[in-house]
Amino acid sequence: MKLILLMTLAAYVVAAVHYVVAFMHKRRSSERVAFMSLAAGFALHTASLATDWIEDGHYPLFGLRETFSFLAWTLAVTYLLSLVLTRYRTLALGSFTLPIVSILTFMAMVARDKTAIASSEITRSAGSTWLFPLHTTLLLFAYAAFFVVFAASVMYLVQERELRNKTFSAFFHRLPSLMTVNDIATHAAGIGFTLLTLGVLTGMLWSSERDGRLWHNDPKEIFASLTWLLYLVLILYRSTASWRGRRAAWLGVIGFALVLCTFFGARLLGSYHVFG
Repeated sequence: MKLILLMTLAAYVVAAVHYVVAFMHKRRSSERVAFMSLAAGFALHTASLATDWIEDGHYPLFGLRETFSFLAWTLAVTYLLSLVLTRYRTLALGSFTLPIVSILTFMAMVARDKTAIASSEITRSAGSTWLFPLHTTLLLFAYAAFFVVFAASVMYLVQERELRNKTFSAFFHRLPSLMTVNDIATHAAGIGFTLLTLGVLTGMLWSSERDGRLWHNDPKEIFASLTWLLYLVLILYRSTASWRGRRAAWLGVIGFALVLCTFFGARLLGSYHVFG
Protein backbone atom coordinates (compact mmCIF):
# COMPACT_ATOMS: atom_id res chain seq x y z
CA MET A 1 0.00 0.00 0.00
CA LYS A 2 1.86 3.02 -1.27
CA LEU A 3 1.91 6.18 0.81
CA ILE A 4 1.26 8.52 -2.12
CA LEU A 5 -1.83 6.58 -3.20
CA LEU A 6 -3.08 6.52 0.39
CA MET A 7 -2.70 10.31 0.57
CA THR A 8 -4.48 10.53 -2.79
CA LEU A 9 -7.39 8.49 -1.45
CA ALA A 10 -7.65 10.70 1.64
CA ALA A 11 -7.80 13.84 -0.51
CA TYR A 12 -10.43 12.34 -2.81
CA VAL A 13 -12.58 11.24 0.14
CA VAL A 14 -12.45 14.75 1.60
CA ALA A 15 -13.41 16.17 -1.79
CA ALA A 16 -16.28 13.67 -2.18
CA VAL A 17 -17.71 14.43 1.25
CA HIS A 18 -17.54 18.20 0.72
CA TYR A 19 -19.05 18.00 -2.77
CA VAL A 20 -22.01 16.09 -1.35
CA VAL A 21 -22.36 18.60 1.51
CA ALA A 22 -22.10 21.53 -0.91
CA PHE A 23 -24.72 19.94 -3.17
CA MET A 24 -27.18 19.14 -0.37
CA HIS A 25 -26.79 22.38 1.60
CA LYS A 26 -25.52 24.83 -1.06
CA ARG A 27 -22.49 25.81 0.99
CA ARG A 28 -19.87 27.78 -0.93
CA SER A 29 -17.25 27.07 1.73
CA SER A 30 -17.72 23.32 1.26
CA GLU A 31 -17.45 23.74 -2.51
CA ARG A 32 -14.12 25.55 -2.13
CA VAL A 33 -12.77 22.86 0.20
CA ALA A 34 -13.97 20.18 -2.23
CA PHE A 35 -12.20 21.77 -5.17
CA MET A 36 -8.94 22.29 -3.28
CA SER A 37 -9.02 18.70 -2.03
CA LEU A 38 -9.72 17.45 -5.54
CA ALA A 39 -6.81 19.47 -6.92
CA ALA A 40 -4.49 18.11 -4.22
CA GLY A 41 -5.69 14.56 -4.81
CA PHE A 42 -5.22 14.90 -8.55
CA ALA A 43 -1.66 16.20 -8.13
CA LEU A 44 -0.80 13.34 -5.76
CA HIS A 45 -2.45 10.82 -8.05
CA THR A 46 -0.46 12.07 -11.04
CA ALA A 47 2.72 11.75 -8.98
CA SER A 48 1.71 8.20 -7.98
CA LEU A 49 1.19 7.15 -11.60
CA ALA A 50 4.48 8.73 -12.64
CA THR A 51 6.27 6.96 -9.78
CA ASP A 52 4.77 3.60 -10.81
CA TRP A 53 5.83 4.20 -14.40
CA ILE A 54 9.43 4.94 -13.36
CA GLU A 55 9.73 2.16 -10.78
CA ASP A 56 8.01 -0.59 -12.80
CA GLY A 57 9.51 0.41 -16.13
CA HIS A 58 6.26 0.28 -18.08
CA TYR A 59 3.19 2.40 -18.77
CA PRO A 60 0.97 2.22 -15.65
CA LEU A 61 -1.93 0.41 -17.31
CA PHE A 62 -1.15 -3.29 -16.90
CA GLY A 63 -3.31 -5.43 -14.66
CA LEU A 64 -6.39 -4.68 -12.61
CA ARG A 65 -4.74 -2.56 -9.89
CA GLU A 66 -3.18 -0.12 -12.34
CA THR A 67 -6.32 -0.02 -14.46
CA PHE A 68 -8.50 0.97 -11.47
CA SER A 69 -6.01 3.68 -10.53
CA PHE A 70 -5.76 5.04 -14.06
CA LEU A 71 -9.54 5.02 -14.50
CA ALA A 72 -9.95 7.01 -11.27
CA TRP A 73 -7.38 9.48 -12.57
CA THR A 74 -9.20 9.87 -15.91
CA LEU A 75 -12.47 10.58 -14.09
CA ALA A 76 -10.73 13.26 -12.03
CA VAL A 77 -9.24 14.76 -15.21
CA THR A 78 -12.63 14.70 -16.93
CA TYR A 79 -14.36 16.48 -14.06
CA LEU A 80 -11.61 19.09 -13.74
CA LEU A 81 -11.75 19.77 -17.48
CA SER A 82 -15.54 20.13 -17.28
CA LEU A 83 -15.03 22.83 -14.64
CA VAL A 84 -12.27 24.68 -16.48
CA LEU A 85 -13.32 24.43 -20.13
CA THR A 86 -17.14 24.50 -20.01
CA ARG A 87 -19.88 26.59 -18.47
CA TYR A 88 -21.37 23.63 -16.60
CA ARG A 89 -20.22 24.15 -13.00
CA THR A 90 -22.65 21.68 -11.50
CA LEU A 91 -22.16 20.44 -7.95
CA ALA A 92 -24.39 17.50 -8.80
CA LEU A 93 -21.81 16.16 -11.25
CA GLY A 94 -19.09 16.44 -8.61
CA SER A 95 -21.31 14.63 -6.13
CA PHE A 96 -21.68 11.79 -8.63
CA THR A 97 -18.06 11.69 -9.75
CA LEU A 98 -15.89 12.07 -6.64
CA PRO A 99 -17.39 9.14 -4.66
CA ILE A 100 -16.71 6.90 -7.69
CA VAL A 101 -13.17 8.27 -7.96
CA SER A 102 -12.64 7.48 -4.26
CA ILE A 103 -14.01 3.94 -4.63
CA LEU A 104 -11.82 3.23 -7.67
CA THR A 105 -8.75 4.55 -5.87
CA PHE A 106 -9.51 2.33 -2.89
CA MET A 107 -9.97 -0.65 -5.21
CA ALA A 108 -6.60 0.12 -6.77
CA MET A 109 -5.01 -0.05 -3.34
CA VAL A 110 -6.49 -3.42 -2.41
CA ALA A 111 -6.73 -5.16 -5.82
CA ARG A 112 -4.53 -8.15 -6.52
CA ASP A 113 -4.13 -9.38 -10.09
CA LYS A 114 -4.78 -13.09 -10.54
CA THR A 115 -2.85 -13.12 -13.80
CA ALA A 116 0.53 -11.51 -14.31
CA ILE A 117 1.38 -10.68 -17.88
CA ALA A 118 4.78 -9.17 -18.51
CA SER A 119 4.80 -5.80 -20.18
CA SER A 120 7.49 -6.99 -22.57
CA GLU A 121 5.15 -9.80 -23.68
CA ILE A 122 2.31 -7.41 -24.45
CA THR A 123 4.40 -4.77 -26.19
CA ARG A 124 6.86 -7.06 -27.90
CA SER A 125 6.38 -5.61 -31.38
CA ALA A 126 8.13 -2.32 -32.10
CA GLY A 127 5.00 -0.39 -33.01
CA SER A 128 3.11 -1.63 -29.95
CA THR A 129 5.44 0.20 -27.61
CA TRP A 130 3.43 3.33 -28.35
CA LEU A 131 0.18 1.83 -29.70
CA PHE A 132 -0.69 -0.01 -26.49
CA PRO A 133 -0.49 3.07 -24.20
CA LEU A 134 -2.36 5.17 -26.76
CA HIS A 135 -5.05 2.50 -27.22
CA THR A 136 -5.69 1.97 -23.50
CA THR A 137 -5.53 5.67 -22.61
CA LEU A 138 -8.06 6.60 -25.29
CA LEU A 139 -10.44 3.87 -24.11
CA LEU A 140 -10.28 4.84 -20.44
CA PHE A 141 -10.91 8.50 -21.23
CA ALA A 142 -13.85 7.36 -23.38
CA TYR A 143 -15.19 5.38 -20.38
CA ALA A 144 -14.83 8.49 -18.21
CA ALA A 145 -16.82 10.54 -20.74
CA PHE A 146 -19.51 7.86 -20.85
CA PHE A 147 -19.73 7.99 -17.05
CA VAL A 148 -20.57 11.69 -17.40
CA VAL A 149 -23.29 10.73 -19.91
CA PHE A 150 -24.61 8.19 -17.39
CA ALA A 151 -24.61 10.68 -14.51
CA ALA A 152 -26.37 13.33 -16.61
CA SER A 153 -28.89 10.74 -17.82
CA VAL A 154 -29.72 9.71 -14.25
CA MET A 155 -30.18 13.35 -13.26
CA TYR A 156 -32.45 13.86 -16.26
CA LEU A 157 -34.59 10.82 -15.43
CA VAL A 158 -34.96 11.86 -11.77
CA GLN A 159 -36.06 15.36 -12.71
CA GLU A 160 -38.31 14.21 -15.53
CA ARG A 161 -40.09 11.75 -13.22
CA GLU A 162 -40.69 14.37 -10.52
CA LEU A 163 -41.96 16.84 -13.10
CA ARG A 164 -44.31 14.22 -14.51
CA ASN A 165 -45.61 13.28 -11.06
CA LYS A 166 -45.55 16.89 -9.82
CA THR A 167 -43.66 15.86 -6.67
CA PHE A 168 -40.76 18.24 -6.16
CA SER A 169 -38.30 17.10 -3.51
CA ALA A 170 -35.35 19.09 -2.14
CA PHE A 171 -33.11 16.92 -4.32
CA PHE A 172 -35.01 18.08 -7.42
CA HIS A 173 -34.35 21.77 -6.69
CA ARG A 174 -30.61 21.15 -6.37
CA LEU A 175 -30.21 19.51 -9.76
CA PRO A 176 -29.34 21.51 -12.89
CA SER A 177 -32.11 22.12 -15.39
CA LEU A 178 -33.25 19.49 -17.88
CA MET A 179 -31.74 21.51 -20.69
CA THR A 180 -28.38 21.68 -18.90
CA VAL A 181 -28.14 17.95 -18.17
CA ASN A 182 -29.26 17.18 -21.72
CA ASP A 183 -26.49 19.41 -23.09
CA ILE A 184 -23.92 17.81 -20.76
CA ALA A 185 -24.96 14.33 -21.91
CA THR A 186 -24.90 15.32 -25.59
CA HIS A 187 -21.42 16.87 -25.46
CA ALA A 188 -19.97 14.07 -23.31
CA ALA A 189 -21.43 11.42 -25.63
CA GLY A 190 -19.82 13.08 -28.65
CA ILE A 191 -16.42 13.28 -26.95
CA GLY A 192 -16.66 9.73 -25.60
CA PHE A 193 -17.71 8.32 -28.97
CA THR A 194 -14.77 10.03 -30.70
CA LEU A 195 -12.31 8.70 -28.12
CA LEU A 196 -13.84 5.21 -28.29
CA THR A 197 -13.56 5.18 -32.08
CA LEU A 198 -9.89 6.19 -31.92
CA GLY A 199 -9.30 3.65 -29.15
CA VAL A 200 -10.82 0.83 -31.19
CA LEU A 201 -8.83 1.77 -34.28
CA THR A 202 -5.51 1.96 -32.40
CA GLY A 203 -6.39 -1.33 -30.72
CA MET A 204 -6.87 -2.98 -34.10
CA LEU A 205 -3.52 -1.64 -35.29
CA TRP A 206 -1.83 -2.83 -32.10
CA SER A 207 -3.44 -6.26 -32.42
CA SER A 208 -2.34 -6.53 -36.04
CA GLU A 209 1.26 -5.76 -35.12
CA ARG A 210 1.14 -8.11 -32.16
CA ASP A 211 -0.06 -11.27 -33.92
CA GLY A 212 -1.29 -10.27 -37.37
CA ARG A 213 -5.01 -10.34 -36.50
CA LEU A 214 -7.38 -7.37 -36.38
CA TRP A 215 -10.19 -9.24 -34.61
CA HIS A 216 -10.11 -12.09 -32.06
CA ASN A 217 -13.86 -12.44 -31.46
CA ASP A 218 -13.44 -12.31 -27.70
CA PRO A 219 -15.89 -10.83 -25.14
CA LYS A 220 -14.16 -7.48 -24.75
CA GLU A 221 -14.07 -6.83 -28.48
CA ILE A 222 -17.72 -7.85 -28.86
CA PHE A 223 -18.88 -5.63 -25.97
CA ALA A 224 -16.75 -2.75 -27.28
CA SER A 225 -18.39 -3.09 -30.71
CA LEU A 226 -21.87 -3.12 -29.17
CA THR A 227 -20.97 -0.07 -27.06
CA TRP A 228 -19.72 1.77 -30.16
CA LEU A 229 -22.93 1.00 -32.04
CA LEU A 230 -25.16 2.06 -29.15
CA TYR A 231 -23.43 5.41 -28.70
CA LEU A 232 -23.55 5.97 -32.45
CA VAL A 233 -27.32 5.48 -32.26
CA LEU A 234 -27.49 7.75 -29.20
CA ILE A 235 -25.62 10.56 -30.97
CA LEU A 236 -27.70 10.23 -34.13
CA TYR A 237 -31.00 10.27 -32.26
CA ARG A 238 -29.94 13.10 -29.95
CA SER A 239 -29.61 15.20 -33.09
CA THR A 240 -33.38 14.87 -33.61
CA ALA A 241 -35.87 16.69 -31.41
CA SER A 242 -37.99 13.57 -30.86
CA TRP A 243 -35.16 11.80 -28.97
CA ARG A 244 -33.94 14.69 -26.84
CA GLY A 245 -35.24 13.49 -23.52
CA ARG A 246 -36.31 10.41 -21.62
CA ARG A 247 -35.53 7.85 -24.33
CA ALA A 248 -32.10 9.35 -24.95
CA ALA A 249 -31.43 9.34 -21.19
CA TRP A 250 -32.31 5.64 -20.97
CA LEU A 251 -29.95 4.97 -23.87
CA GLY A 252 -27.24 6.73 -21.86
CA VAL A 253 -27.90 4.42 -18.90
CA ILE A 254 -27.93 1.29 -21.08
CA GLY A 255 -24.77 2.44 -22.82
CA PHE A 256 -22.92 2.72 -19.53
CA ALA A 257 -24.06 -0.79 -18.61
CA LEU A 258 -22.35 -1.96 -21.81
CA VAL A 259 -19.26 0.01 -20.82
CA LEU A 260 -19.17 -1.92 -17.54
CA CYS A 261 -19.54 -5.19 -19.47
CA THR A 262 -16.66 -4.12 -21.71
CA PHE A 263 -14.48 -3.18 -18.75
CA PHE A 264 -15.14 -6.28 -16.62
CA GLY A 265 -16.21 -8.78 -19.28
CA ALA A 266 -12.69 -9.86 -20.19
CA ARG A 267 -11.90 -11.04 -16.68
CA LEU A 268 -15.27 -12.65 -16.06
CA LEU A 269 -15.52 -14.52 -19.37
CA GLY A 270 -11.90 -14.99 -20.35
CA SER A 271 -10.28 -12.91 -23.07
CA TYR A 272 -7.32 -11.98 -25.19
CA HIS A 273 -7.52 -8.68 -23.26
CA VAL A 274 -7.19 -10.11 -19.73
CA PHE A 275 -4.32 -7.73 -18.96
CA GLY A 276 -6.54 -4.61 -19.24
